[in-house]
Amino acid sequence: MARSVSPHTWQRGFAERTAGQKPAWADSANYVTEYGNPSHYLCPSEDEKPTSKVGNEYGLSSLRSWPSLYNGTEAQSTTPSWWKPASEVDVLICGAGPFGLEVALGLARDGISFRIIDKAESPCLTGRADAIQPRALEFLHALGVGHEATEEGPLLNKTVLHRNGVKLFHNHSSMCDSRYKGIHTITQGQAEKIYIRDLLRHKVLVERSKTVPDFNVSPNPKESHPVTAKVTNVKTGQEELVKTKYMIGADGAASRIRELIGVPFDGLATDCFWTILDCEFETDYPHILDFSLIINAEHGGSILIPREQGHTRIYVQVTGEKAAKISAARKRNREKSSAVGETEIYDHGITPEEAMEHLNKIASPWKFKFAGPMSWFAVWRVNERVARYWSTPDQRVHIGGDAAHVHSVLGAFGLNSSIYDAVNLSWKLKLCLNGGADPHKLLPTYDTERRLFANRVIRCSGAYLRFICNMNLPLASLRGLGNDLESHDEGLPILDGTTETDRQWLMNFFGRNAMFLLGVDGPVVDTVLSPVLPDKQSEETPVNLRNGARAPSPRVCFRPDYTSYLYDAMLGLTKFHILVFGSDLQGPVRERLAQLSAGLAPGGFFSRFGGRKRFNVVLVVKALPHQAGELLDGPDLQNLRELATVAYDDRAPDEDAHYWYGVNHARGAVVVVRPDLIVGMSTWPEDTRAIEAYFSAFLLEA
Repeated sequence: MARSVSPHTWQRGFAERTAGQKPAWADSANYVTEYGNPSHYLCPSEDEKPTSKVGNEYGLSSLRSWPSLYNGTEAQSTTPSWWKPASEVDVLICGAGPFGLEVALGLARDGISFRIIDKAESPCLTGRADAIQPRALEFLHALGVGHEATEEGPLLNKTVLHRNGVKLFHNHSSMCDSRYKGIHTITQGQAEKIYIRDLLRHKVLVERSKTVPDFNVSPNPKESHPVTAKVTNVKTGQEELVKTKYMIGADGAASRIRELIGVPFDGLATDCFWTILDCEFETDYPHILDFSLIINAEHGGSILIPREQGHTRIYVQVTGEKAAKISAARKRNREKSSAVGETEIYDHGITPEEAMEHLNKIASPWKFKFAGPMSWFAVWRVNERVARYWSTPDQRVHIGGDAAHVHSVLGAFGLNSSIYDAVNLSWKLKLCLNGGADPHKLLPTYDTERRLFANRVIRCSGAYLRFICNMNLPLASLRGLGNDLESHDEGLPILDGTTETDRQWLMNFFGRNAMFLLGVDGPVVDTVLSPVLPDKQSEETPVNLRNGARAPSPRVCFRPDYTSYLYDAMLGLTKFHILVFGSDLQGPVRERLAQLSAGLAPGGFFSRFGGRKRFNVVLVVKALPHQAGELLDGPDLQNLRELATVAYDDRAPDEDAHYWYGVNHARGAVVVVRPDLIVGMSTWPEDTRAIEAYFSAFLLEA
C-alpha cells in the first residue's frame, strides 16, 4: 500500500468507505460482550508512520503498521512461548531483507533449525522494489504465497516508449506462458510483510537490532557446528555466540559478511543517478496508466510505473550540474568508506520540486504536477557489481541478494534475483542438512548457477539503462567461472540520434531479452544438476527441452471437477519431480512404462535415494479421468500406479502437455525436474540406469 486504507464496511457484500466512522477493528464495542465482559483477544497496537523522509507541497503520506505483527523481537513485550532461539542452529541468516526472508521461507518448511537477524528495528515500510516477475511468482506459488503477491498491485499490460518526442513503441507488454503472464507491481515493504506473516505461521521471529560483526570457522572436520558467529545487539551492546553449520550473508549491498570473507565486489559505479517519486500526479500524458519510458536526448530519461491506490512511481534521471555534484560527493565518501556497493544516496540535496521540474523538461510537451502527498522520495545511484564468488571454499558461508550483486533498476531484477538466489540456495541447504546429498558436490552449484545469471542481469539491465539514459559507457567487466573476464556480445545501443537505429536496437534487445526480463529464461550452466549434453541433431531426444531450462507448466486436469497447471502437482520446492509422459498407456509405450515401473520397485533408484521423502512422481496421461483407472490396472504398472500423482492431459494436441514437452507418443519420456522447477535431465522410460546415474552423481543413499 502507498498509504493507509480508509475505514470500510462490507455491509452490502462489497467494500465501501465509511467516512467519519471508526473501522470495526478500532471500535471498543467489538471487544466486550453485551454484559460488559472483555474479550480475551485484544487488538494489537497500531502505529501510523510517514512513508517518506521528504514531502512535497501536499505533505507526506502515512501508512499504518502493526509492530507486534511485523517488527519481530523489537515489538514483543513478552516472548511468545513457542519461540525458543537456540545457541546451536543449522543455519544463521544475517539480514532480513528480501533475500534473507526468502531463504527463511524455504528453510521453514522442512524442519531446518535457523535464526534470522537484522540490524533494522522494523521491516521496510514502503518504496524500494517495484515489480515482481512471473518466474518469481511461480516460486512463491510453490511456497503457498504467490496469490498474495499478485493482489498487491496491477499487472503491467502495456508498454509505451517515446524518445525525443517520437513514439518508438506502443504495444502490449511482454507476456509468457506462465499462469502469471507478465510483470506485477509490488513494493519491497509489501513483499516483506507477506514473508514475515508466513514465518510467524512457522514459529519464526526476526531478531531485530542485531548484527554479526565477526565470526570464525573451525577447521575441525568433526565439528558439527563449525561456524561460530558473534551476534551483537546494536542497541544494548549485548553479545551472544551462536554456533551454526551454515551462515548466510543477506545483509545488503554494503555487506559486512561479504567483507569478512574477503570477496571483491567486481564491477563499476556509474555516474547515473535517479530521483524516485512515488505519488499521485496530475498530467496530460495520455499513458499514465501504462508502463512508460520517456527519453530526451538533452535532459535524460524517465520511467513511469502505475501502482496501487492511484499512485505512480516515476524515476527521473539526474543530469547536468546536480549529477556532477552528487558524483563528486560520492568520490569523497568512497575514500572514507568500504561500502563500494552503495546505491541509495542520502546527502543529495535534491528536492521533490526540483525532480518534478526536471521531469517536465524530459517529458515536454506533456506536463506533470503533484496531486497528493509524497509516498516515497529517494535518490539512487546505479552500481553494476557482482561478487567474485558467492560461497567460501568450505561451503560454510554463502552470500546472495544485494550482498552478491547490484545493478540498475531496469528489469526489476533486485527483488526478483533475490527470490531466485534464495530458492536456488535453500533447497540445496535443506537437502544437505537432511543427509540427502553430498554438500561438496551440491553446494558449489549455487555459486556457479547464480553468479552467471547475475552477470547476464548486469549485461541486460546495463544495456537497457544506457539506451534510456543516453550513456556511452562500457559495461562492467565481470569474471566467468574461472579467473578470466567473461567474454560476450554486450549489445549496447548505438546512440546516433536516428529513429530507425533506435527502433532496430529495441527490436534486437527485446528479441534477445524479453523472456529473461520475465524470469523464465536464463543462462544454462553445465553442472552436475543439469549437465549440458552434446548437440546430436541426428539422434532423437526424449523431449525437446534443454537441461537447465525452466520446466514448462501447461494446463492439465487433476480431477473431473478440477483443472489447473502442472506446477500444482510440483509444490514445495523440496523434492525432485519425476515427470512420466505415458501418452494413452497403450501400445509400444506401455512396454517401456512397464520397465520404468519395475525400476521403481524396492532396491531401485527410487528407494535407494529416499523414496517418497525425496521424490514426487507425476504421471501425465492422454486419457480422461474415468478412463485412466482401467488403463493403469495390471501388475506391469503397479509401482507406477501406487507412487504417481496422475495428471490427465485432455486438451487438444496443439496445446497439451505432451506437445509442450515434445514427447514421442510411441516411446514416452521421463523428465527429472529439480526442486527449483528446472529441468535436470530427461531420458526414455526404459532407461532407468540413466536416472540412477544422474542421482548417483550428488545424492547419498538413504
